[in-house]
Amino acid sequence: MLVVVLIGIGALSQILSGLSLTDIRAELIRIPTPRIALSAGLTIVSYVVLTGYDVMSLRIIGRRVAYRTAALASFTSYVFSHNFGFALITGGVARLRIYRRKGLTPGEVMQIMIMTGMTFWMGVLLLLGIGFVAIPDALAVGGWQASHSLQAGSGMMILIFLAGYVTILHRRAGQALQLFGWTLVLPAPRTAAVQFLLAALDLMLATAALFVLVPGLPITVFPAMLIGYLLAFLSGLLAHAPGGVGVFEAVMLLALPDVDRSALFAALLMFRLIYYLIPLAIGILLFAAHQLSGRRHPVNVASGN
Repeated sequence: MLVVVLIGIGALSQILSGLSLTDIRAELIRIPTPRIALSAGLTIVSYVVLTGYDVMSLRIIGRRVAYRTAALASFTSYVFSHNFGFALITGGVARLRIYRRKGLTPGEVMQIMIMTGMTFWMGVLLLLGIGFVAIPDALAVGGWQASHSLQAGSGMMILIFLAGYVTILHRRAGQALQLFGWTLVLPAPRTAAVQFLLAALDLMLATAALFVLVPGLPITVFPAMLIGYLLAFLSGLLAHAPGGVGVFEAVMLLALPDVDRSALFAALLMFRLIYYLIPLAIGILLFAAHQLSGRRHPVNVASGN
């Protein structure tokens, strides 16, 4: 992980060569306060949408838990995994600690984690599939660009895969699968459709929270920024770098070569503060308060409240 972070930071320093701290500081100051407020608002809405991942997963496995509990588990889980990496461990611990107080078993918490993960990947694949087919220059990073036939073919394969997944759900909806000793309940096609929409909306809101921080950027750039955001987020996720630091910024800058580097990098710094660090501070406080409350006021784990 440390090696990946160092490589990412090294690549980022090369991409930003020629820029001074004065240039970046000036671009940070140039971001209008209303745009910062708008980005914060979009971030809040994005995290609210994220709570739907847990709500839908609980519905799929047939467990009734109060929304405030699902929202707390979702929010803390995602801010920890976003910032620290290793989502299965960091986010998993948060969910387990919160849901166990409501009577859920470790197996049920694992089902929730699998279902929320599937929801995320559904949204990513849906947007990438559509983007690769509809946007001619979507797959272009660091001067390298895939041919239109390769890009469109990849997009069609992704969409066919998703169609096959929905077909399987149509035939086996509600049935339970046994995977490595764990039970996984398959969602109904309608539920899967909601999962698709939730994940796609969340990812577009997160991209929009970054987009509005670049002054003067035309709306026509948003589709390219969305694809770049997806590729950058996935790169950081697969690298397990904390918050994708270095990796996320480097891929974003490479994916949007036509956007002013200093303005985009300043926007990325502000975005990291708004979307990652401030929610992390709030998440730590909420999680700590929840754990202290659990020690002082034990609840009936069978109540589900």
